[in-house]
Amino acid sequence: MKWVWRILSGIAALAVLCAAGLWLYGLRPSHGRNSATVEISRPAVQVWRYITTDELTKKWVSGLEEIRHVTPGVTGAGEKLYLVEAYEGERFPMEMTIERVVEQRELTFVLIGVGDPSNSFTEKGSYLLEEHEGKTRLTLSAQTDYHGFLPRLMEPIITKQADAKVAGDLARMKALVEAEVPPPAD
Repeated sequence: MKWVWRILSGIAALAVLCAAGLWLYGLRPSHGRNSATVEISRPAVQVWRYITTDELTKKWVSGLEEIRHVTPGVTGAGEKLYLVEAYEGERFPMEMTIERVVEQRELTFVLIGVGDPSNSFTEKGSYLLEEHEGKTRLTLSAQTDYHGFLPRLMEPIITKQADAKVAGDLARMKALVEAEVPPPAD
């Protein structure tokens, strides 16, 4: 019977060690940061449409099922949206507030996870577009703070998955925008 307790104690010690490792790694200076950049062979005006047009945004943001504008008559800074993304059969509702808009150059936002408080988060992010010779360099960066115990503990894993999602989403946007006919040269 002693060997059973030793095995169970070993498993418990391993679980505690893993949790402590995740917690310590979650204290790194770059915790919760995501950033990805893509160069799109189209002018900023074409790229901007995919950020600001609901139906086009749904085409490149994986899992995005719903976008609803909750501040009628308000566009740009101060606009609020309700979003729903789905992953692995679960739906995640979010509220987005647009903080700053510089047409075809920059859009900053705050995204808050709503619903289950143990899974809530606050994300501050931005899209930055830099056009040069008909090509647009698009950078999406975000800083996410998780509020529940389990998401805070799992932050290193969540952030790595979010990095992969952001890179995949931007690659999808690049393919969609570049599939469009380029505008005529001036």
